[in-house]
Amino acid sequence: MKVVAMPADPWACGHYRIAWPADVLKARGHDVTVIPPTEKSGFRVRVGTRADGTQELLDMEIPEADVIVIQRPARSMMVEMIKRLRETGIAVVVEIDDDLTNLHPHNIAYGTYRPGNPGGLSWRHTVEACKAATYVVTSTPRLQRVFAPHGRGQAIDNYVPEIYLTFEHQDTGFFGWAGTTKSHPDDLQVIGHAVPILMDQGFQFQALGGSHGLENALRLKRPVPAMPAVPLQAWASTMAQCFDVSMCPLSNSVFNASKSRLKAIEAMAVGVAWVASPREEYRRLYRESGVGLLADTPRQWVKVIKELMTNDSLRHEQAEAGREYMKTQTYQLNAWRWMEAWEQALKIQRGGA
Repeated sequence: MKVVAMPADPWACGHYRIAWPADVLKARGHDVTVIPPTEKSGFRVRVGTRADGTQELLDMEIPEADVIVIQRPARSMMVEMIKRLRETGIAVVVEIDDDLTNLHPHNIAYGTYRPGNPGGLSWRHTVEACKAATYVVTSTPRLQRVFAPHGRGQAIDNYVPEIYLTFEHQDTGFFGWAGTTKSHPDDLQVIGHAVPILMDQGFQFQALGGSHGLENALRLKRPVPAMPAVPLQAWASTMAQCFDVSMCPLSNSVFNASKSRLKAIEAMAVGVAWVASPREEYRRLYRESGVGLLADTPRQWVKVIKELMTNDSLRHEQAEAGREYMKTQTYQLNAWRWMEAWEQALKIQRGGA
């Protein structure tokens, strides 16, 4: 089976969901090709213009493949291309990792996927692409309800590269947050004044991912240490050097109901204890791993972070248990799940299910 996979971007989205599992599968002899997301990559197509000014797919180069994986298709032309590919017998898998239909208006991606934006991308096209696809793979079960109500799909959790487990963590004396308010515009607010309260009590806070919007979101009266965003290859190792307790707050929104466990498993893999909002995937991770602490109110956030920062034994137990659990949560042990999904798509395409 020949698979051609097309990540949506060269960053976390493209790597966690496409490139990293594909690398493991290729190393094991599977015929998987990843097409880097550049302006010159993709399909060669011939496009015309209808009388109403909309574009029409006239012709396209059909790649040599049994299965084509497309991440976050959001152009109207992609819907026509998926239909054309399926007509030739190629199975098309759409890969989705966020609920693009419910982005917060202040999320940096909102304008990109808002229907009617000048760029031509729209979550409505993504929904139609999923309808047209042979199979839909998502990062959480709830996303299946949004993008694969037809039942042709499955959820595959996020995992981490095995190398994450080798990054050494030494106590830093900091608790912190890894992220940016540009893509998490309303999440830090759920912890209320927890950070300034803890800082007033002598605990040290720092962020990884830049300082944009931090002071307002955290109700701070003064700037706090904030490391800028680092390349993806250095993200996890930098987390290990930044703090001892990682905060994973998520507001109680429809969008976040579909968010994956990614921030918590990154922390676990590098030996950092974590505290999270009790959203669906964090609750499931807590149940399945027996690791982590959940906090739902600002008072709870203060209590659990303080407990972890002052109780070295508890914090180290959490870190060690997290790393032990993550030994089972690597691409090296779980990449087969993507291959199984792609094989199922081909079976459906050929009328086997």
